[in-house]
Amino acid sequence: MHKSTLQLLSAFSLGLIFGLLMKFSVTLFLALIATLLSVFIYTMRDASGLKHNQDKYFIVMSTLLYFAALAISLCSSIALVLLVVYEISKGKNLKTLSLRLLPHIIITLVSIFLFI
Repeated sequence: MHKSTLQLLSAFSLGLIFGLLMKFSVTLFLALIATLLSVFIYTMRDASGLKHNQDKYFIVMSTLLYFAALAISLCSSIALVLLVVYEISKGKNLKTLSLRLLPHIIITLVSIFLFI
């Protein structure tokens, strides 16, 4: 991962942490942990040295953690913004970006309709 990408992701993650901790509660803390793990596992998808189709396991794990975070608190939907910024900083075009984030977008929309 490039140093600038890591710095950008760290800055947005710290913003997410600060925003969620402004209204601290145990549920928000659990949502924060699940959200950050989801984002971290999503970024592991682009790691070098992965075996054949191993990135699909990272996507499934990231998507499940993201759904768990959204089930705990809808404030975790901000992680979608983190993932979009991550993909844009990697230089992906709009079509590739939307295909890679399709599971997260669908889960966000379903969660909003289910939990509101």
